[in-house]
Amino acid sequence: MLKKVLLVIVALLLGFAASAQSRFITRGAEEGELYMSATWYCNYGIWGDTLYNALLHITENGKKVEINHSVEYQSPDAGTADDLPMQLHYVMADATPGVLYIADWYMTYQAMENTRLWFSDDYGKNWELRDNQIGRSYYYSTNNEGVIYRGGGGVYKSVNFALDFFKEEGISYWVPCDPGLLLGEVFSAGAMNPYQGKLTHTYNDFKTYTQMSIDSQYMFGQVSGLFPDVFRGGLLGEVYITSGFPDNTFKVSFSADTGYNFRVVHQRDGAKTFMTDRKAGDFYIVTGKAIETQEPWGWYARLCFEYYTDYGETLVDIYCHDLTREGVVTAVGEMDVANGHIIIYPNPTDGIFYVETHNYASVRNIDVFDLMGRNVLTVPVETHGRASLQQQPTTTIDISLLPTGMYFVWIQTENGVVTRKVVKK
Repeated sequence: MLKKVLLVIVALLLGFAASAQSRFITRGAEEGELYMSATWYCNYGIWGDTLYNALLHITENGKKVEINHSVEYQSPDAGTADDLPMQLHYVMADATPGVLYIADWYMTYQAMENTRLWFSDDYGKNWELRDNQIGRSYYYSTNNEGVIYRGGGGVYKSVNFALDFFKEEGISYWVPCDPGLLLGEVFSAGAMNPYQGKLTHTYNDFKTYTQMSIDSQYMFGQVSGLFPDVFRGGLLGEVYITSGFPDNTFKVSFSADTGYNFRVVHQRDGAKTFMTDRKAGDFYIVTGKAIETQEPWGWYARLCFEYYTDYGETLVDIYCHDLTREGVVTAVGEMDVANGHIIIYPNPTDGIFYVETHNYASVRNIDVFDLMGRNVLTVPVETHGRASLQQQPTTTIDISLLPTGMYFVWIQTENGVVTRKVVKK
């Protein structure tokens, strides 16, 4: 049972989004603000385990986390909407401070999927049912106050916080997508030709659209059931693509010209949860794990928010929080990168430079990337050893055979990735 439960939390915290509706994380109306629905804790019981989900309000770029709502997870095969309380499935927000939407689904006794849309105007503390659809419907909010779309049998639009929907012209195509900064603007990864290296952009809800082919180094396609996803940036024309690859790497690629040209701005092992901020150049990587307890018997969640600025060049900090059973969220291992725990010198360099990791978490490996996002050098753990780093925290990196220019050095630790820039003269 423990393995089953741990798989649930990993799926909720670390998985890709399969569509705009199926995101467990969304940006808020303010800079530095996120909302997230996540498994909070689990009680082990003789007759079965009990899972609890929470709606998290994240502020100060991940430094502060509050639990604004919590529910016991229940199976969606309840039979009718009245049999199943609101479940914290897929969370959305628009540009209205404090306004949130939750889309959840349930099964009838005839095994038919149905979809509900819930609304909150007090940061997710209280909820009201706004829409209940027979069959599977897909929702995505916009960057406009009170405007939200529903797909399924056509495109439907609401301009009054989902009180009423009216049918729109356009194509109901609900692959991974994200609303742009303008009303009617949508970015879609794979739309019109799913998961075949396509990015689609529209200013009028797919009445007309532009489609760009994306190189396979930026968007691969389905990997182990996980699909590419797309996110708008903080300025017009900015768009990010996240994608998994067969070698188990996860890449975040960025375009400043509506998808015509991309570069890799973040890369690491395994699928991660990603979200952009409203501020240009800022984004987040979210990781999570279950912490087992004996009294009471079960586990609670630990979430870590990696906060990046300068389009991935700067890891500002990593904020980790324990979501305890008492509902108290406690920072546990906040990493102050700015104080220089990891130092690179000399910089600029003629070819040899050193990475110092004084008093730092165990380093797994060090990667060097060029400005195009290509991995040009990897120093794996086996070459320097975990113990040797603790005793002698200096690693020598040789880039003398590489061309002159700027490179990004990614130091992968057990707490996350620290990024540094180095210039070869």
